[in-house]
Amino acid sequence: MNPIATSLFALAALSACAATPNAPTVSAFDVDRAFDEAQRISDLPLTSTANLPSGGVTYRGQLGADVRGDAQGSILGDMTMRVDFADSDIDGSVTNINLIDPNGMPNQRFDGSLNIDGVENSGRIDAFASGEITGVDNDGFEVDSQMLLTLDGDVYDDFGGGDAVFGSAEGTARGDFDMDVDGVFFGTSD
Repeated sequence: MNPIATSLFALAALSACAATPNAPTVSAFDVDRAFDEAQRISDLPLTSTANLPSGGVTYRGQLGADVRGDAQGSILGDMTMRVDFADSDIDGSVTNINLIDPNGMPNQRFDGSLNIDGVENSGRIDAFASGEITGVDNDGFEVDSQMLLTLDGDVYDDFGGGDAVFGSAEGTARGDFDMDVDGVFFGTSD
């Protein structure tokens, strides 16, 4: 093989490994606003069992958490959680998951999403959020990780009975990159 062909082959192999991170879809202002909204909802009164909704309610909000490990800083994603109070069933998803650096600046958006599955009992939320996320490491390589979070929370009263949710979101991501996750989920009804 001639030297030019060898160099082109090596360059092609290198470029096949290089990946570009997805641009973040949140700003530093969005991160601050999410923190303020989580604090606001956590200060609301719990919904009494007698005032819980009788059917299905969809809550839209976010999941935010500090992360430690191969990625440092925090994550912020969009959460949709449907609670069927009649059947005590919970489902939903966390999408648009952004990595925020330790200085509060958005770094990249992960591909992938988390599926929410769980149960509601007298206004108490016990669920899991799990799925595969994909990002790009500092060396430009695409990396995957399986994230599993435990969601423990409650139903709150915002403008009406049972129209908000808030709770902890804790767990890990394991795979090509590992993270410990410690945060919260929160949302209000449509």
